[in-house]
Amino acid sequence: MITKNFTLIWTSQALSDMASEMTSLALPLAVLASTRSPVDAAMVATAVGIAQLVAKLPSGLIADTVDRKSLMLLCDAGRAVIALLLVLTLVTGHLTTVVAVTAAAATAVVSTLFSSAEAGVLRQSVPPERRQDALTRTVVRVNIAIAIGPPLGGLLLTLGAPIAFLVDAVSYLLSLALLSQVVYEHLPRPVEAPARAGAGPLRHTAGELTRGFGWVVRRRPLLFLVGVVAYINLLGRAVELLAAIGASDVGRHPVSAGWVLTAAGCGGIVGGVCTGWILRRFRPATVLLTVLAVWLLATPLVALGVIGLTIGAVGVIVFFLPPIGSLVFVQVSLDSPVHLQGRISAAVTLLAGSIAWVGPAVTGFLISGAGGRTASIVLVAPLLLPLAALGASPRLRAAVNTRPEPVADPVGTQKLAPAAPN
Repeated sequence: MITKNFTLIWTSQALSDMASEMTSLALPLAVLASTRSPVDAAMVATAVGIAQLVAKLPSGLIADTVDRKSLMLLCDAGRAVIALLLVLTLVTGHLTTVVAVTAAAATAVVSTLFSSAEAGVLRQSVPPERRQDALTRTVVRVNIAIAIGPPLGGLLLTLGAPIAFLVDAVSYLLSLALLSQVVYEHLPRPVEAPARAGAGPLRHTAGELTRGFGWVVRRRPLLFLVGVVAYINLLGRAVELLAAIGASDVGRHPVSAGWVLTAAGCGGIVGGVCTGWILRRFRPATVLLTVLAVWLLATPLVALGVIGLTIGAVGVIVFFLPPIGSLVFVQVSLDSPVHLQGRISAAVTLLAGSIAWVGPAVTGFLISGAGGRTASIVLVAPLLLPLAALGASPRLRAAVNTRPEPVADPVGTQKLAPAAPN
């Protein structure tokens, strides 16, 4: 049984995730229509990436310090206000690049704060033994939003740009209404040892911000998993560009590139739906070995220039992203202390995404110098290292297979809302 609290959070975030993905396409396109400048449109996406990166660590500390439910409500209200302001600027004809970039960055910061708080509230919303199921359902929600949101945003733009952002604002307000019904008790932070003599406030704050990294580094199997996921994230960005360039014949057939993105979205949804079944029936090391082997075999198929093979390979590759990502976050959710949940989640997210931005640049350089097929082989070759390490080391496989016992929160989980049917 999944609790009523979890159902409320899942439903509210299905709405707001869809809206966020929808406007991730709608806002750059609205800027493009307003300014006729692709550079200005690209600046919106760049602003989002920078804002998320800068906000990640502080958001984890804030979520561990304040009442998480109140923070989530405040974030939803803030995102609704930003969306309504965008509606106003579009209706009055005052949308500029500066306004769009500011709105995109502000929304990204608020959304990052929301995500950090959500992890802790979700943790308390289900019993420890059901956290893995809750996480896999959350993976499904995110992948559905990624697959459906951007096309929906494009459709709403054909009806008028203000309508897209009005729907965005309404979704956040509906999310706020649902979240207000969640039963949540903010857990007090444990009494910690006083700061060392001579440690100033700046050093103390820096130490608090980075405590999540220390927790991750002390858990070597988790660090190994995070390292593998970090490179797979890089490779995922690279494969996306490699497939889009190859399928469109270097931009001459953009419809083919669209089919590739559709295959990626469908693969992510199916993978998310199957993640719970996969993690319940197979050991973590088996899942990881399978993912590495499939990516090694499927990635070169993307660059062969055969549209059917490219679409199929991309779908299969993306199918395995939710299971391997869930391996990491299941361990974090089961094992992390509640008062560090935000900072540990922030640390894992930053480490797992630390090199992903290199993927497109490296791919473009390799394609221009050696061609797509050689680029795919060069990019996928590093996966042989963790595959060989897991295959050759029984100790490493045993460490990866060791799942931590769920850590019960000191109070609060006994006050869950009544269970809702599956």
